[in-house]
Amino acid sequence: MKHAVVAVVILGLLAGRARAEDPKRAVAVLEFRSESSALGDIGGRIADVMSARTSLKVLGDDQARQRYGASLDADVVACDGEAGCIGRIGHKLKVNEVLLVGVSELGDVILTVQRIDSRTGKVRARLAEAMAADAAPSDDELAVYLGRVLPVEDFVRFGIIAIRVNIDGADVKVGGTPRGTSPIPDLRVPAPATYPIEVSKLGFVTFRASVDIAPDANIKVNAELTKPGQAEDKWYKRWYVAAAAGVFVAGAVTTTVVLVRDRDSVPVDGMIQ
Repeated sequence: MKHAVVAVVILGLLAGRARAEDPKRAVAVLEFRSESSALGDIGGRIADVMSARTSLKVLGDDQARQRYGASLDADVVACDGEAGCIGRIGHKLKVNEVLLVGVSELGDVILTVQRIDSRTGKVRARLAEAMAADAAPSDDELAVYLGRVLPVEDFVRFGIIAIRVNIDGADVKVGGTPRGTSPIPDLRVPAPATYPIEVSKLGFVTFRASVDIAPDANIKVNAELTKPGQAEDKWYKRWYVAAAAGVFVAGAVTTTVVLVRDRDSVPVDGMIQ
């Protein structure tokens, strides 16, 4: 066979046209080879880097072919790199964009990456890199290449913080920014990062906590406000138990919660679920 094709589909949350404020749009990565065996499994490696360093979700070869059908490889070969044709494949895959990764040899190995809009079939960004025949770019180098064709916001990952307060109308701050009054919706925040949490209401002791959130973590913080002097010893016992435990698990992600006391703050209850 003249060309070998590897297809990896990366799907975000949206199958329709991506909105600029949401980097979790659907993108397909298709590898196209022109008589070259260099840079083995480069499509798979780029998919892995995107999975680890962007907010996109990655599906493997089998899932790609299940979505498109058995003719995927042959159809990519038949396009011969033409953007409009690749865009039609992206449209059938129900993704917003296709990242077409090409490998060819003209003395040096030429790695090309084109970002193609599935709706219009037009190239939105491209790069071409010449490298030695035995080159093996690192993941960091691949991330640099991706940074030249993908929007910056694609490299921002997120976690979810769900803050539950036992009193309605309490002011909630996360990372020093007011987030409204309780009850508040779950917050989607950039991760990894550490976020101080403050919940306050006139007549109640302020709740303070610090949350370390990993990418894709989904954590729950129970902030129970109490009247000054109310069951203080009981809550400190709970705090010391939580501090001793130190690390909690949110799904498959390990996350830490630290409850902080100051002169006017009694940590009441902090939980990750």
